[in-house]
Amino acid sequence: MNVDSEINWFSKKLRELGNEKRAVGEKKYLKSPWKFYGVTVPQRHKIVKEWFEKHKSLQLNDACELAERLWESEWHEEKSLAVEILQLVSGSLTIKQMAFVEKMINEVTGWDHLDEIAARVIGAMVDNDKKTLEYLPKWAKSKNFWVRRAAVLSQVTQFRRKGGNKKLFFELVVPMFDEGMHWSKEERFFVRKAIGWALREIANVEPEIVFEFIKQYKDKMSGLTFREASRNLPGNYQKLLA
Repeated sequence: MNVDSEINWFSKKLRELGNEKRAVGEKKYLKSPWKFYGVTVPQRHKIVKEWFEKHKSLQLNDACELAERLWESEWHEEKSLAVEILQLVSGSLTIKQMAFVEKMINEVTGWDHLDEIAARVIGAMVDNDKKTLEYLPKWAKSKNFWVRRAAVLSQVTQFRRKGGNKKLFFELVVPMFDEGMHWSKEERFFVRKAIGWALREIANVEPEIVFEFIKQYKDKMSGLTFREASRNLPGNYQKLLA
């Protein structure tokens, strides 16, 4: 694979579909430092699908090399493509790719990239190699709140299937309830929201587990976390937690 040629192909497609007005709006909405073409998510998915039709035999090493180059781009959508390329080979991802994945979660500047990496890339790595879970305690203590958010969300795919290491998850998030005085408003929001989201995924399939957890830690968790976590609980559980 000629990586330069592939990147040029992607860039050409993004330029053709770009919308300047949308680009300005997205950059403002995401508070992003990157440049934007103004391409919608469905349009981006269509580009990747078209590309993959011609690269059905895509190998892990080639995908990783292409993803690494795209991630270095100054364009938001090209960084998004990096995440999607990794998803194309998700069945082959293991901790051997962790150096690059850790680089990504340390460099993200917004929730859109972080959440895709956590749920779909790291989530796939968890499925393929349980040793991936050994990284989560370190991430949960990171000074970078996006990395902490990754630790919280890395098992949401498993939680949806009644899987995942919930004991580990609870051990990671309980200390986060004791938020540091130095945490910014943005930091508090995105960590609180992530914990609530992950708990809600568990509640959708194993509500009793989340009910017991909330009952024990309701006085410690934020209102946002409580609302997100309890939103889909059965009515009888919600009444008991009111």
